[in-house]
Amino acid sequence: MADRDVIIIGAGGGGPVAAKELAEQGLRVLQLEAGPHHDDPERQWTHSESDMANVVSGEFRWGPSDRSRSPWVRRMAGPGLITQIAGVGGTTLHYYGNSPRAYPAAVEAGNWPMSYDSLIPYYERVETLLPAIRDPKLPTKDAWVSHGASKLGFEEIRGRDVTTAGWRPQYNAILPPGYAGPGTGCNQCGHCYEGCMHPHGVPVAQKAKRSTNVSYIPLAASSDGFELVTDAFVTRILTRGEGGGVVVDGVEWRDVTTGDVHTETAPVVILAAGCVESPRLWKNSELPDPHDVVGRYLTLHWFDYVTGTFDHPIHPEVGQNSQSRVELPGLGCLETAGNGPAKTGFGSYTFSRSWGGDDNSSGELWDTRGHLVGDALHQAMEAYDRSIAVLVLTDDEISRDNRVTVASDWPDDEHGPVPHVAYTPTAESDRRRDELSRHAAEILRAAGAKRVHRADWPPLYLHMQSSMRMGRDPRTSVVDGNQESWQVKGLYITDASSLPDGLGSPNPTLTNQMFATRTAEHIAVSRFGRDPFVVAGAGRTTPAGFGPGEFAGAPTAPPPPGAGAGGSGAGLPATGGGSVVVSAAALTAAWALRRRERATERRSGNEMSP
Repeated sequence: MADRDVIIIGAGGGGPVAAKELAEQGLRVLQLEAGPHHDDPERQWTHSESDMANVVSGEFRWGPSDRSRSPWVRRMAGPGLITQIAGVGGTTLHYYGNSPRAYPAAVEAGNWPMSYDSLIPYYERVETLLPAIRDPKLPTKDAWVSHGASKLGFEEIRGRDVTTAGWRPQYNAILPPGYAGPGTGCNQCGHCYEGCMHPHGVPVAQKAKRSTNVSYIPLAASSDGFELVTDAFVTRILTRGEGGGVVVDGVEWRDVTTGDVHTETAPVVILAAGCVESPRLWKNSELPDPHDVVGRYLTLHWFDYVTGTFDHPIHPEVGQNSQSRVELPGLGCLETAGNGPAKTGFGSYTFSRSWGGDDNSSGELWDTRGHLVGDALHQAMEAYDRSIAVLVLTDDEISRDNRVTVASDWPDDEHGPVPHVAYTPTAESDRRRDELSRHAAEILRAAGAKRVHRADWPPLYLHMQSSMRMGRDPRTSVVDGNQESWQVKGLYITDASSLPDGLGSPNPTLTNQMFATRTAEHIAVSRFGRDPFVVAGAGRTTPAGFGPGEFAGAPTAPPPPGAGAGGSGAGLPATGGGSVVVSAAALTAAWALRRRERATERRSGNEMSP
């Protein structure tokens, strides 16, 4: 008899979703995670950008839980940065919580092995459980970007399905302030990227940002058959021959702390190690790849960063890191990015593939472009409090040459040959990114920005998709429409590597979690004879971590923008800092009032520097 019914490799964005759903079906589920379990974030984490996010020594790095040890190696072809986390929750520990659905047009254009409509019940289940909701008020940075988009003629998109260009508040997996009563939800501290430890004094399952260590893992752990083992690095997927084919048999894993090697068997193995480690593990396990497709077709939303400087305070660090977005199907999307000074200095002004930042003379909408240095960098950072950054997410084309393999130019580490990642944007991906950057600059100008800078990023490996893509044809995909491997039966993949492409550009986590839910149901039904458990509109009525009594009196959905506390927004603070209602009229009136106040200050000699 096998040791377990299901073994899940990885506890990041997708693995815990499958674990929760399968454990609740009474199955014996073992989840193996290479990194630590941050089960006491108030004690374990800080708000220090360097302490948390340093890719070499930070709490959120790809490496062993003992931070005195070196991080694990990933090789890259050319400049760039891989920002993934080893630990329970994976990259959801530092994500912004943005939870948009894939563009329906992308599903059709990408020839996905299912229809968009068939996915909606699974989206709804995840959106309700997290929950993924919109805060009825926006921080200043988000309100001004929405205002700029409105001035350019973009209309607000209502609902979750995006079929046309427009702007909208983000659906985020973050509980708004007071969402479940006084003292609950987000406190607007702006440290989403450093991990959410708020509100203080509540169980981990009630923290505001709904990373999988907060939402899905506690639910999985409430089932008797579930076991989570951390500091457990899987080094080999075990198989056997059967009926002329290959069948999964279990895994071999290494204790990161002691070096001890263990073996576990199961008739079903779910690979959820991420876009880099999943193809690496496949290759290191010497699994069949007759069409040379494993690790290929990598997409990463070919990011860029466009920053506007205003002549009035914005306080970009206040509020959830990103609460508004502009959808541009066919090109990609834009979203606000309100980070602290260190990440702003890096992302806005120094992470670049071009050098100098000289005044622009090419007729573009930005004043400067590239890596700023000297006085230019100093002046830009002095204006941090008056800046708004917009992240560009490109609908980048799939290319067979963008891939993850194992490095031939680097020695093996303790877990075997190390991964090598290569990405070069196609000419069309470059064109789309340029056009999106122009849209971002235009929106910032319309919102009132006096100067605009484009960073011109090299590859940032953050939103990685499709290196183990699903599809209709084993010659161009690794898994089928149920995320089961074409070549190894019983082996499924439920991380973002199995997404068919970049989804049209929306952030991938929600779609990854939707597919993990769908695949878990398929496994439960087809492998273990359980009944289907996902029914359209029949998700949980309260978020994970809250019982009905604890959630009594809270709204089941946030009111529409403009209908929440604060009324029409007449009290909008022009100096920023607080939450504000998304209302173009209110923004215009408030800024006119601020101009009159500043005129009075000048006449009285009491004007303060913005």
